[in-house]
Amino acid sequence: MIESKTRFYHQNSIMPMNLMIQERRKELGLTQEQVAEYLNVSIPAVSKWEKGTTSPDISLLAPLARLLKTDLNTLFCFHEDISPQEIGLFCKEIGKIVKDEGLEKGFATAVQKIHEYPHNERLMHVLTLQLDGLLSTSDLTANEMRPYEEQILEWYHRLAGSTDIKISSSTNFMLASRYLRSGQYEKAQETLDLMPDRKDIADSMTDKLWLQVEIDKHQGKSEKAAADLQHELHLALNKVQLLLYKMMRIELECGELLTAKKIADKSAQMVTLFEMWKYNAFTAPLEIAFAEKDAGKCISILREMLSAMRDPWNVDKTLLFNRIPAQAPQPEQMIPMILSAMEKESLLQNSPEFQELITEYARFKDRKQNFFHDHEK
Repeated sequence: MIESKTRFYHQNSIMPMNLMIQERRKELGLTQEQVAEYLNVSIPAVSKWEKGTTSPDISLLAPLARLLKTDLNTLFCFHEDISPQEIGLFCKEIGKIVKDEGLEKGFATAVQKIHEYPHNERLMHVLTLQLDGLLSTSDLTANEMRPYEEQILEWYHRLAGSTDIKISSSTNFMLASRYLRSGQYEKAQETLDLMPDRKDIADSMTDKLWLQVEIDKHQGKSEKAAADLQHELHLALNKVQLLLYKMMRIELECGELLTAKKIADKSAQMVTLFEMWKYNAFTAPLEIAFAEKDAGKCISILREMLSAMRDPWNVDKTLLFNRIPAQAPQPEQMIPMILSAMEKESLLQNSPEFQELITEYARFKDRKQNFFHDHEK
């Protein structure tokens, strides 16, 4: 009877009971000997519980829960998990709460949800990314941000040890980026070294894609195969553009302005050649204009960029991406961020033309939208 009941709990738990016992014992600073003494059992018995080879007798469950300062439901992890769809809906709810009631309320709601599902790494990962983005676009001072930053860092450090390679890699990337921004280059390198070789991951994913396309083709799922290929192409092109942008920045650092300009031209030409969102054609040329200290050119490119940002990417009319859903641009979220960044550029601060541009887009700049309102990974 006990064995049957234990098997039932294991099949319906988020984490096996043996790991819960071990985790709670360590969190409370208890030794296996202390647990054994409290429950009047042998040390090997406790060791077997934590290894999962045996389970505590039913008469020991209540005192064990009291010793570990938890309840029986938590001890068994006997709670329903949260689905990816529910996570997505909850993220939208968080975005609305922050918009209507403020960041503090949004954080509190997210913390409560994480406490409800403490072992769901996907939930914690998505909420951490969302709250990090919301915090970065808030108007809080450095001191006001500090408690939120500490909570976000705590979650990042917990997620960095995830056995899910996508979660751990994404988390270490975010941590390394933070260290880089704060000038902690050694920590950034240490964190980067923890990430797997992206080339190895990309190669394995590509092999899987080719096989999946062949399977779908032979099963009469050609439409699905075509959509998968379009999606993969879209990801690849975005990566190429990012690589070109980084190459251009490095050439500028090396003092090779002419080479940087040629690379920026290649990046802009890609947009036309591959029918990408027009906004992407202006990021690299704008960087070149700043490097040349040409305020007029900066404003001209910036005007075109903002206009393109408001023009939706009609993937239905493209040859290469007509089978994949487009992520609609969100000018209400992006334009204020770009204008705020541009206002800090000394090259533009005294330009009447730039002030006219600010006035023209004032309705976007003054609107407090959330950059990660619909974000879900």
